Amino acid sequence: MNLLKDPWIPVQDQGGTALITLEQVLCTNDDYRIALPRDDLELACLQLMICLTQVLFPPEDKKALRARLRQPMSPDEYAQGIQPFIDWFDLRHEQWPFMQVRGVKASKETSIQKLFPGLPAGDGSHTFFTDASEVVAVSEPVAAIALFNQASNAPSFGGGNRGGFKYGLRGVPITTFLYEQSLRRTVWSNILHINHIQSKIIPGYVGPTYDDKPTWVDLIKEKSEIPASSIGLLRGLFWQPAHIELIFKDASTTCDFLGINTETTIAKFYTNQFGFKIIGTWAHPHSPRIRKLNDNSITFLSFKTTAPAWTQLNHLLVASEDRKEGHDPAEVVQQFKRDLARPSQLIVGGYRNKQATILERRHELFPLKPGWETGDEMVRKYVSSALEIKQILRKSVWILGKKAGVSHEKPKRRRRKGAPEEDNWTGIQDEAETLYYHQSEPLIHQTLREIHWSEAGPTLDRLRDELIRLSWDIFDQVTRPYAHEPRMLQALAAAKRSLGDEFNKLKGASK
Repeated sequence: MNLLKDPWIPVQDQGGTALITLEQVLCTNDDYRIALPRDDLELACLQLMICLTQVLFPPEDKKALRARLRQPMSPDEYAQGIQPFIDWFDLRHEQWPFMQVRGVKASKETSIQKLFPGLPAGDGSHTFFTDASEVVAVSEPVAAIALFNQASNAPSFGGGNRGGFKYGLRGVPITTFLYEQSLRRTVWSNILHINHIQSKIIPGYVGPTYDDKPTWVDLIKEKSEIPASSIGLLRGLFWQPAHIELIFKDASTTCDFLGINTETTIAKFYTNQFGFKIIGTWAHPHSPRIRKLNDNSITFLSFKTTAPAWTQLNHLLVASEDRKEGHDPAEVVQQFKRDLARPSQLIVGGYRNKQATILERRHELFPLKPGWETGDEMVRKYVSSALEIKQILRKSVWILGKKAGVSHEKPKRRRRKGAPEEDNWTGIQDEAETLYYHQSEPLIHQTLREIHWSEAGPTLDRLRDELIRLSWDIFDQVTRPYAHEPRMLQALAAAKRSLGDEFNKLKGASK
């Protein structure tokens, strides 16, 4: 199966699933919808299409990008663009199989389900499935998407960057894209033009060249030290940190993942460990970045806690800098804000992990209403106000919890330096925070659906008042067990007084 010629993209088709080609997406105006049974694999499928289009057909400038959005590419132009690179994206190529290495030496075969994050083979962790043998054999399209997702978005197979299998160039990142009204327009809305690439990612970039080889064509050398600045656009977008070789079986069966008939199945693969080191950080265009100003280091934003994705909208949409660090939205978001500048929707996806173990997967869609591209200050206010209310609630509940003896100091090794005192304790304030996040989610998303960012003041004031009312309800809920204990009456009164005073200050500051 060749990703540039053959059908591999699963789409909805009269209640079922059909496979289409990348050419069909780029060269027609048909209204396709990606159809995979897991949201993380749907995002990976879209990302794979975007990466292929990015490296083969980068527009020269914003004018050329807008032309791509207006009308489909011609089949002749598509055929001409893919021809020099056709051998690099064949899943079963004799010399350069897509995202694989020929002749991997392994002591045993590994089950294909280990390519699906959350369902590693044989360790008892089945985050997304109840049946440990749910994925026994898959078709070539699913294998290609899973290979790309494991390399680009997921934790390593084990060992991490300190040894064993390596992570991708971004670690375990948050990925953000713009979502448009059709699959073709969604792809092009996330393609960087050459002028942007030259100024923000790779100085001197001129477009696709045969010198920019993927890691399965020009192999990473064992124990090598690789400057991030030496990694080209194609090599970086398709970076494969692991040595993997799929084991193909030519036999008619049903793909466990898509439920479609397939003449070729993959049930096992070979893999082994090898070491190398990246010097610096490659400026991947699909993730928000955090810049530490004291040492100029860069990391990619990730899901580290159970806090919902809206709490990080400042990082996802707004470039900012203070005395210690700066943060920048993904390059695709920055370019869209500047060169396309219109209402859209933001796709946010990623995993929360502990080393190689997936704890949670995230996939959300945030509406970007009129004025978002110039409403940075209002976006900051939207997030900071909601988080400030959460922290006020947390502190007031902690006052009571500490008096009642239900807040306990966390071990010193887990204390966060510079954090508010209540954040270094565990108790009913954690319950209050969880309830706040859960119960505020509908209000947050309703505001995002309704807000006009250039005139957002009254809408944000209403949201603030509704979140304050919600916080009072949560305070009553978590403190109710102590409301009738005589010894707690004074502490409860103090906690209520603190909550009311802080909320009044917040309302006064916004006038």
